[in-house]
Amino acid sequence: MDARILRRVGRALLAVGVIEIAATISWFTAPGRYLACFGIIAAAAGIALLRGAARAALWVRTLVVFLLAGGIALVIALPFYQPVDLSMTEIRLDPADFAIKAAAAIFVVCLLLWVTRELGRQPVQDAIASAGITRWDMRMPAQAGGGVVALAFLLLWLALHGQSAELATSLALQQLGPGYRYQLSWISSANNGHGTTITGVVTAWNDREIKKVLLHWETR
Repeated sequence: MDARILRRVGRALLAVGVIEIAATISWFTAPGRYLACFGIIAAAAGIALLRGAARAALWVRTLVVFLLAGGIALVIALPFYQPVDLSMTEIRLDPADFAIKAAAAIFVVCLLLWVTRELGRQPVQDAIASAGITRWDMRMPAQAGGGVVALAFLLLWLALHGQSAELATSLALQQLGPGYRYQLSWISSANNGHGTTITGVVTAWNDREIKKVLLHWETR
């Protein structure tokens, strides 16, 4: 195997991972926690590739294909989770934040595509075969990644639509009035011994602002 390929990809992933972890520590924000998760995965994959093992190349490429397919499925599913009108309002009210997130997403997608291409080169594939390691069709991790995201969004959509969603939006409407559009964005429940405590977050927005309304109610 041409070890230069693994070293090149390994160094790139390790560098990206270290930078993202450092950025997360500096920012210490909620979105940063997701960056840290990706950074840890990238750093671990980079270290594995720097060791030059054919098995590591196979597993890293499999993971990257899984993440790439999941990311594409996430983009497709987002309009079903959040109204397009709300997304457009977020962009209009804070274009800088949107630009940063979009640039980060594009960078990650390009990185994953590059890693997939590099680890799919013939010298790497020949080394995997020579090591006696069974190779599998990359369509399998791609389908798995897309399927996991699709299932997660289906369960989330079911949780955010129904009687609880109607109750949450009506409670938010009582607080803020008819000058907003409403969307239940999160819901959870916990048993308190006397019934069930439900916590919901409703997003309320109009042309001028976006608000988050935290709600609590009990059912028996």
